[in-house]
Amino acid sequence: MSDDERAQRLAELKRKMQESAKAKKAQQSATETVSKPAVEKVKDTSSAEVTASAAPATETPAAVVVETAKPAAASVAAAEPSPVTASAFKGGREPTPDDRAKSQMNRREFLTYAWGAALGLAVLQTAAVSFFFMYPRFKAGEFGGAFFMGPETAVPPTDAPPQNEPDGKFWWVNVEEEGPHAIYVVCTHLGCLYKWVDENYRFECPCHGSKFTREGFYIEGPAPRSLDQFEVTLVDGTYVVDTGAKTLGSPADESPFKGTG
Repeated sequence: MSDDERAQRLAELKRKMQESAKAKKAQQSATETVSKPAVEKVKDTSSAEVTASAAPATETPAAVVVETAKPAAASVAAAEPSPVTASAFKGGREPTPDDRAKSQMNRREFLTYAWGAALGLAVLQTAAVSFFFMYPRFKAGEFGGAFFMGPETAVPPTDAPPQNEPDGKFWWVNVEEEGPHAIYVVCTHLGCLYKWVDENYRFECPCHGSKFTREGFYIEGPAPRSLDQFEVTLVDGTYVVDTGAKTLGSPADESPFKGTG
């Protein structure tokens, strides 16, 4: 290679290196997180490249320039910010302390709501289980449950005395134009057990003298209302008394038989 060709080659390499240095400097100015030491290394490297280009030509000047440029490229690559850091938040900006606090607060709120929902579900399940275990369930034929009184043909006549049902704690009475009634055996005054007095054809309480008709209406005495009754229904031709469903008697002042005793 002649001296002119070698000089032309060196000039071309120098021009390419200068263009590369300008491009690297532009990249450095556009990147906010490039560290100062990395910039100084790039400058030192650029100076070394220019010095090597200006030195007297040797047999292998191009190889020297290329080898010198490699450390500069490595320094720039090390100084470039991490892609994760640049895109760590919306818009490619770095998250501020307020952003981090809001993010942390959202996570706390989510955990709080999750724990609250789980706790509420556990309380609801516990309450449901407790209710089913504690709520009284009665069998048919025992007080609080259902009593099957037979078909319509087995109902006593409307003028027959009340029929005592001690297991169900009620008097079975057939009322004209109304059908059978199940009258609770407890007096509405203070809870005494009244009796049927056949001679007087009425119910009388031995404790305080309250009196009631055969149908359970108040007649006289300290009782505040007529006698309570249980619900009676006709199911598939059979009368059923639900001793768990009680209806309170009407007030004593509303009784059509008040004072007739």
